[in-house]
Amino acid sequence: MYFLRKKLATRGGKELKRVLVLMVPLYLANLMSVGMGVVDTIVAGQAGTADLAAVALGTSITTPVMVSVGAVLSIIGPMVARLLGARHEMRVGFLLNHAKLLCVLLVGVELILLFLGSLVFPYITDSQYVAQQASLYVYFLMGAIPVSLFMRVVQGCWEGYAQTRPAMVVCLLGVLLNVPLNFACVLGWWGFPALGGAGCGLATTIVHWLMCIVLSGMQIISRRHRAAARQMLALGRRVNHRLVKRILRLGLPLGVASLCEMSYFCVITLVIAPLGELMVSAQQIAINISGVLFMFPLSLSVAVSIRAAYHVGAGDAASFRAMVCSATRFMYAASVAVMALVIWGRQELVALYTTDVVVQQTASTLVVLCAVYQLSDATQALMAGFLRGCHDTVVITWANIGCYWLFGFPLSVILIRTDWIFPAMGPQGAWWSFILSLTLIAYVLRRRFISTSRRIFATR
Repeated sequence: MYFLRKKLATRGGKELKRVLVLMVPLYLANLMSVGMGVVDTIVAGQAGTADLAAVALGTSITTPVMVSVGAVLSIIGPMVARLLGARHEMRVGFLLNHAKLLCVLLVGVELILLFLGSLVFPYITDSQYVAQQASLYVYFLMGAIPVSLFMRVVQGCWEGYAQTRPAMVVCLLGVLLNVPLNFACVLGWWGFPALGGAGCGLATTIVHWLMCIVLSGMQIISRRHRAAARQMLALGRRVNHRLVKRILRLGLPLGVASLCEMSYFCVITLVIAPLGELMVSAQQIAINISGVLFMFPLSLSVAVSIRAAYHVGAGDAASFRAMVCSATRFMYAASVAVMALVIWGRQELVALYTTDVVVQQTASTLVVLCAVYQLSDATQALMAGFLRGCHDTVVITWANIGCYWLFGFPLSVILIRTDWIFPAMGPQGAWWSFILSLTLIAYVLRRRFISTSRRIFATR
């Protein structure tokens, strides 16, 4: 028994190392992606308050649509890893070709959604200039849609091959290019026409095209992808409609789940809005801090989905369980450390956002709840990653719909605005509803993952 435990511990350590090798570049890439949004905000603010408001309105439409539609293709990485684990590398290129066909359909859907979203700006702002700039921002960003989705397929191929550094390198390139392009397109530096806030959309589109070219070029010259490249270049192959439907069947629940989650947090801000600007500002600070912190469990979730899919494809139950145990322990240890650091440095964090004393006090209280929330959020993200690796994604959608909208949203309204359970709690009620909703999602996904993993390896 002692030797068995020692063997499992050793295998768990090796699996954790492989997970971290995947996760760290993804984490840095995600942080740099957030950094590009920060650059847009800063440069638009230099152009003027109206331009900053236009970018804020534009991103309120583009971000949920682009993230949720792009999430449909996040299943590509686990699907590639599963093929590699099953020693079916020659099928990878065939899979990627069909993923590109699905991209064509998704591009059309995303363009329609963005165009329809741009029509609402004149109805939600009294400023004609802000509405025009926001619409132009969306129109410019539409040019990035084809390459952003194609890049998700290419990135999924890299991730399936357990190579996440290319995405980090490309994101670093994007950040470096985004800064001068924003100054050129927004403020009119170096002889470019000054487009105002809408220029952020043009700069982002140019950056996405350049990033896609570089990432695709890296894939073409990579030795590890030569088999996949031969398959992708093969002509005359009949389209397998079942494979396209399978990708959509596995990926669509992830897109819907992402949309449910993002829209839930946006709507809660609208519920808080009547309480005043100070409350909204404090809530926005806490949400922003939470978004940055979420990059860590999100990156870990992607990494474990790749390793889980590989072990499922290989039928290696022992390595699968070792990876699950080691990744879960690491996640809890890291989450507790993050909680402690955020609570300890909450005042300094809030001070980076505002000098208003009242907002600082309110936001500091919310940040404590934000820190507690990280444990539930990290758990549900990790369980969702395990389920993606097992190709069991439908439950993620239903868990998000049920726990966020059927349970969390009514509870948040009650806690924020009414005295039904406790005296009206304001923004604090929102964070208590977040904590309870995420805890419920984590429990549901964990129970589902246990049953799914047992079913998969019981049939091997």
